[in-house]
Amino acid sequence: KTYCTRKVIAVIVAVIISCHKHCNMSNNPWVECFIKGEWIFETRFLVYTVGYCLLAYIGNTTQTSYFAEVKRDPKNAPDHRSFKAMIASRPTVIAATVHSVATSIISCGILITYHMQGGNSWTTPGGINLLEIWQTVGLPISISYFLTDCYFYCLPRKDGLIFVHHMIMALCHYPVVHNSGAILSGARNIEWVIWLSIIGYTSEVSTAVMNYRWYLINTLESNWIGFGITNTFVALSWAIRVVMFTYLLVAQIFPRRAEYVEQNQMMSYRVMVFGH
Repeated sequence: KTYCTRKVIAVIVAVIISCHKHCNMSNNPWVECFIKGEWIFETRFLVYTVGYCLLAYIGNTTQTSYFAEVKRDPKNAPDHRSFKAMIASRPTVIAATVHSVATSIISCGILITYHMQGGNSWTTPGGINLLEIWQTVGLPISISYFLTDCYFYCLPRKDGLIFVHHMIMALCHYPVVHNSGAILSGARNIEWVIWLSIIGYTSEVSTAVMNYRWYLINTLESNWIGFGITNTFVALSWAIRVVMFTYLLVAQIFPRRAEYVEQNQMMSYRVMVFGH
């Protein structure tokens, strides 16, 4: 555990040092996003963070209440299949499920709408910009979750692997929240880098299905064909996830290396590659 913790700290320090060096450059996507983002992301980030904190409070309160009941009267403890018992075993599952379902619906909905329009415009006939929906709704929902989950789950459980994952995801996607950062992190191709962010989040479908599978495991009292279908969907979604990220790396990101070199955005490129 000590060795793993040191490795995790080493990775985080390396990323911080690299970002610090990059911040000395005038064309920094993270700085540009923060300075020119008009506080749209930050405002929604704070709102969603409060929401996730409330969900975490509900989960922790439920856990405390459940174990207090068990300790007080072990023979008459709540049914282990009850909602209270399940939340007590995983107090952060509510926020995790909200995050996976919300980002899945938004990302898949945007891509479906885009392709239903013929794949030629990110703006609907009603004038709704699909990319802006992702920037102003989808990403604030997700990045606020990553940071609150670090506080309520990763740090108390000392889960360094998930902590690094959350930090890297926040680092990867934050520049996309505003065009001033997206134009740099996408090597002058705003639509492509936002699309890359959106399609990456379709992988959250597998997380949502896995949480549903976990619910079935804890509540089913007899065999049900739906459980077998869910297991199949979980395996299939994870296989698609692996293939998709491999495709994004090999066919979308690696071929653009020269563009990132030309735009002096190699830090953005490395973070993107590491994130995928």
